[in-house]
Amino acid sequence: MEHKQVVPVTPRTARRTFSKQFKRELVQQAMSPGVSLAALAQANEINPNQLSRWCREHQRAEGAMEVATLVPVNVTTAVSEVDLALPPTVPAGEIEWRHGSSCVIVRGVVDAQILRTIISQTLASARAA
Repeated sequence: MEHKQVVPVTPRTARRTFSKQFKRELVQQAMSPGVSLAALAQANEINPNQLSRWCREHQRAEGAMEVATLVPVNVTTAVSEVDLALPPTVPAGEIEWRHGSSCVIVRGVVDAQILRTIISQTLASARAA
């Protein structure tokens, strides 16, 4: 019988801690254009997921500092009931909708009700097939 050598494995008992300055420097480097997050993490002997987490936390903290600013608004003209009754001018354009092997292309001014009917019929025929 062959005798195999047993290598004892000892788990890390203490977590590594990193200073806020170290984290800040790595996050700044990671956010620079052209920097590979994985390469930066490997060079600093940390897990790339850890560096990603630090970057997300930094972005959240930056976002939390941004405060919405309310801007005063002056109404210059009132909207009349006549203006509300008229449909808004719809610019001509193109809509392409694909579902499975079906393709619907609508060019020009699009009527929402007709487009809704075309899409529902296309979906119904696809379910029936």
